Amino acid sequence: MCNKLSLATMALLVAIMSLTACSTIPGETKTEQILTIDELLKNTLADLYQQNPEAKAQIKNAVGYAIMNNKITKIPLVGAGAGYGVAINNSSQQRQYIQMVRFDVGGGWGLRSVRPVVIFTDEKVFNDFIDGIWSVNAGAEAAAKIGDIGASAAADTGTVGNDKGYIIHMIIDSGVSAATITAGIIRVRPISLKQ
Repeated sequence: MCNKLSLATMALLVAIMSLTACSTIPGETKTEQILTIDELLKNTLADLYQQNPEAKAQIKNAVGYAIMNNKITKIPLVGAGAGYGVAINNSSQQRQYIQMVRFDVGGGWGLRSVRPVVIFTDEKVFNDFIDGIWSVNAGAEAAAKIGDIGASAAADTGTVGNDKGYIIHMIIDSGVSAATITAGIIRVRPISLKQ
């Protein structure tokens, strides 16, 4: 039984990692990809401000912020996901499009769609992020879907003035997910839009 579970876990992770390599911003053209990102930004900010009104001031006063769309598959003890997003420099409004991968270790199971929002309070941390040399341990995450939109609390979620140079908020959109306690690692890399 244990060997079957290990083989299933390995097969799941291999399948998810191969999907990760193909994860990109949906759209057949550059214009369609920009529209996808604009819709992601609009919807995510509206949901974030509704759930956490203080996040509006956090973003306004930040060096920059990133919004991502991520699909996660979790089986007991392991999980992984892939997605896309954009980082925005507040002073220049310059955008850097990104690909995201996430690996989780810990209890829980399920399929879900999450939208991490990372608000940067430190310029070096933000620059590392857009250069693709940034990763974060998402800490202990307790997640539960609430209606059509849920909120997830992580160790750094909404912590104003933390010394890591960023604040994380997590919005859970859909899927079936048991409550989880996981340590998640999020990695990003810059990508380009279609020409």
